Amino acid sequence: MRVGFIMNNHYPRLGGMEYAVHNLVLSLNNLNDVTASVACATLPEVPKDFEYPYSCYRSKSFWRFTPWLLKQNRLKMINEEKVNVLHGPMLHGGGFTAVKLGKTKGLPVIAHSRGADVQVVREIDYGAQLYPDLMKKLKYTIKNSDKLIAVSQLNKENMVDLGADPNKIEVIHNGILIDKINEINFINQRPSHNLSEEDFVLISVGRNSSVKRMDLLFQALQKLKTVKKIKCVCVGPETNLAELASKYDVTDKIVLPGRIPKSNADKLNPPYADLINWYRSSDLYITTSYVEAFSGAATDALACGLPIIIGQKHGVSDVIEKNKTGWIMTKETPGELADLIMHLYEEREYLKTIKTDIKKSVSQLTWANIAVQTRAVYKSVV
Repeated sequence: MRVGFIMNNHYPRLGGMEYAVHNLVLSLNNLNDVTASVACATLPEVPKDFEYPYSCYRSKSFWRFTPWLLKQNRLKMINEEKVNVLHGPMLHGGGFTAVKLGKTKGLPVIAHSRGADVQVVREIDYGAQLYPDLMKKLKYTIKNSDKLIAVSQLNKENMVDLGADPNKIEVIHNGILIDKINEINFINQRPSHNLSEEDFVLISVGRNSSVKRMDLLFQALQKLKTVKKIKCVCVGPETNLAELASKYDVTDKIVLPGRIPKSNADKLNPPYADLINWYRSSDLYITTSYVEAFSGAATDALACGLPIIIGQKHGVSDVIEKNKTGWIMTKETPGELADLIMHLYEEREYLKTIKTDIKKSVSQLTWANIAVQTRAVYKSVV
């Protein structure tokens, strides 16, 4: 079986989706009956001599001919690699392009939703489907692909809401680099930021963007100001998080280690040791995003033995044991979140005893297992 991935951006450019596709392609190529290759755009900030451990066709760029060169690059991959199934991540991006190519070349197409393509939060004007041209691409891809892959049950429901046949959708979660995480030597991060072993340390990962809804977390911390031992590590751009902490008068409760990794040059080899050790040095992971199809930060936290708090529209709920490995906010208000943090603070000694159980709860999410599940989808259409 010879699979061609149709991408615009690709590893090591940008982030979550690109890294997930990279790890999937690597793992597919480790199977004895699958060869996977990638066709992508120019990636101008990636060195031209950057070596991929699989066939990666990077397009050339030249003035107004760049779009034509991108199309030719995709055809070159299909022809040279003798591709017999196309895989398009992001329904209005690679998925849409793959469906168009599939019709031209007579190839079956798997369109893979990554979450952001079908999610919508109308109160903050977030979501591709709020734009008529992107909505047309979403619906075209959903209708014309041979199979669809969702990264969670929530992601599947979002596609069904857009008209997808539920029988055409396979739910395959994103993988975790479990072996690499386990290889990282533990270095306690608390002393570097004056946190004591008696502190109850929360950790959140992400920038202060509207969809991340960091205000909810900071408002909850404001309600917990008198509980001095509750601290919160906020990994992400320091400036906007510092401003938010000042706004809610919780600067004394916040630790800002900055971005991890610190620079684009350090992004090549996740998982990042500093981030993994911050998870291991913490007591509880919290994400307050309006919606997350299947958060890689949350699953990495679980793989480190860290319990999590999530919202109702978080696909990682598929893999948690409710009120044991993960807690789901129902009202998603500052008061509810503060009460939940306080409850877990009071149960902090118990949480330490279930770290191994939490790790085991996501042990099946290796990229090798994800590749086997994805191969089964290919076989169903070839």
